[in-house]
Amino acid sequence: MSKFFAALLIYLLLLPVTGFSSELILSDQEKHYLKKHPVIKVSNEMDWAPFDFVKNGVPKGYSVDLVRLLAQKAGIKIKFVNGYSWYELMEQFDKRNIDLMHAMSKSEERVKKYHFSQPYMPWRLSYILRDNEQSINSPADFKGKKIAIGKGWSSTKVLKKRYPEAIFIDYETSLQMLQALSSGKVDIDIDNMLVANYLATENIITNIKQGGFLDLQDAGIESLHFASHKDTPELVSIFEKAYELITPQEKTSLQKRWFVDNNKNTLLFSKPETAYLEKKKIITMCVDPDFAPFESLDKNGQYVGITADFFKIFQQEIGIPIKPLKTRTWTEAIQAAKNRQCDIFSLAMETEDRKQYMNFTSPYLRFPLVMATRMDVAFIDDIRRLKKSKIGIVKGYAFNEIIRKKYPNIEVVDVENINDGLQKVVNGELFGFVETIASISHAIQRDFVGELKIAGKFPEKWAFSIGVRNDAPLLLNIFEKMVKALPPATSQKIINKYISVRYEQKPDYRLLIWVLVAAAILGFFGLYHYRKLSKINKQLHILKDNLQEQANRDPLTGLYNRRYFHNIANDLINLAHREKIPLSIIMVDIDFFKKINDNYGHAAGDIIIQRMADIMLDFIRKSDIVARIGGEEFVILLPNTDLQGAVKLASKLREQVAEETVKTTHGDHVQFTISLGVAALENTDTTIDTLLNNADKALYQAKHSGKNRVNVYKPTI
Repeated sequence: MSKFFAALLIYLLLLPVTGFSSELILSDQEKHYLKKHPVIKVSNEMDWAPFDFVKNGVPKGYSVDLVRLLAQKAGIKIKFVNGYSWYELMEQFDKRNIDLMHAMSKSEERVKKYHFSQPYMPWRLSYILRDNEQSINSPADFKGKKIAIGKGWSSTKVLKKRYPEAIFIDYETSLQMLQALSSGKVDIDIDNMLVANYLATENIITNIKQGGFLDLQDAGIESLHFASHKDTPELVSIFEKAYELITPQEKTSLQKRWFVDNNKNTLLFSKPETAYLEKKKIITMCVDPDFAPFESLDKNGQYVGITADFFKIFQQEIGIPIKPLKTRTWTEAIQAAKNRQCDIFSLAMETEDRKQYMNFTSPYLRFPLVMATRMDVAFIDDIRRLKKSKIGIVKGYAFNEIIRKKYPNIEVVDVENINDGLQKVVNGELFGFVETIASISHAIQRDFVGELKIAGKFPEKWAFSIGVRNDAPLLLNIFEKMVKALPPATSQKIINKYISVRYEQKPDYRLLIWVLVAAAILGFFGLYHYRKLSKINKQLHILKDNLQEQANRDPLTGLYNRRYFHNIANDLINLAHREKIPLSIIMVDIDFFKKINDNYGHAAGDIIIQRMADIMLDFIRKSDIVARIGGEEFVILLPNTDLQGAVKLASKLREQVAEETVKTTHGDHVQFTISLGVAALENTDTTIDTLLNNADKALYQAKHSGKNRVNVYKPTI
């Protein structure tokens, strides 16, 4: 994707910028049009983020911000029309209830009906897959597959004609398409990858990947345009003239906000804000010391987690240190804020009580609120059905107060922290514990595997903002600017770094089996119960698939583990023998890894292992398999690749790693190298064990010949 972002940025910056002037010069026809249309009605789709969407009733997105900027340049009033799917928006446009469509691709059919502007944005479609999909490697594999496509999109007709043997299913929104893919209702989702990434982040969908791009340039579907009715070309002309008044700085600002994954956004603070920061010197921050993976203080007292990564970006922007105040509990942190011992809350929800001493920025993180229970509790499809059950919530959390008011049937019990609450559930002191999906999943994986599960979900989401002391309005303005300037790609990258477990609203496997057997024996429950249990059974199969996928992954890197690698490798070797195609393998080992752990600590070693995993994933194809099979040892399986191709990849990988410098949590900069052993499939007797053994022998020679090198296995004759 990095090449696409680079190409996107270059394309946008090279769009016509000549003819700058300080005012808009309109023709008589254009002036007459604006006189007849004092307010221009503009389309606004519901969920096509980051281009065009609605959030809390407010139109947002790159295209929306661009239209607002153009309207400002032209001095015209606009009104966004939303509440419709794309298909319905097109109907409203044809009925002339909308004057301007602002995120529209061309097609031969549309050019006959509408007047289009010059392109303002390159637009490419991708085919998107579930991350465990191995059988789809190109559009040639679409035959017989179920494909989600947008209803009324110009690309839909083209794709249906181009791939007649695929099964296309129309959906109203991009989110519906992505959810259908995630849940297994379809095999492929066709959409813009920027849109898919944004929606996946907002809705905690973590089991998708990009399969590849679709080339539709021959059909004219390659960019976004403004479009008006055929008989009103002057409206498009007005917006094109306004576009010529946009400065390169304004374009860059829009691009950085919505597309570019760049942690070094340059924000324009006002003179009073700049003076405030220069005088302030340092900002103190109240944090929750035990709220992993969001934030916590590790054993060395270092501030780590999702929020810590966000504040590294914020600190770069403001140019002065942001120092966490060390407290033992969240309750202590709240009291410190009340006592003005800190300037900001790193992560907090707005409540009436907190507004007495804090103001709040717009939210920059949103996560579903879920409940953890013991393994023997059935799936809870409606939290309101709980009667006087004891539910734990951390003392002082905003949702403590909200849950008490909204769900009076629940008996809320204060607990000190996440581990305290979960342990009380294990001990039977509490029926359940309420937290975000991210923090509960993290804690269960770390300390309560096999004892607790996520058994229910609240309709509310936990929306986190930055709290700023209410006697510092300039500081609030500064952080509000930084929150709003966060590129969605940056936020997604930070979240994905820490969260690998996705929540599924599914019941416990063993209990459901018992329920199903009981239902079979007690058939008198009737049709209602039969339908209900059928639904649960469907959820069960999805849960089993999800649990199996988690069992196949290494928890530190997210790569496949040794067991899964052996299973898939045997299948690929059999395929290679049967189809008489080449197959190669690379074994990778980090040099002097013990010294790294001894000198910098195991946390630094973990960071290097994670970085190594990221580098390998950047180098491999979709059809390749990479796994972590030991502490610092990895393996890459390369189907349809001969020995020469494998050696070439291994050499590039070695060179890239040698240029890497990893920054540890203590601020140390560590360089490392790798040694690699390469082997290829030889004959029909070769199994994965012999192939691994051959690659291991080559790796051994590389390690004992000076390290930081590639060695090839040569069979003895």
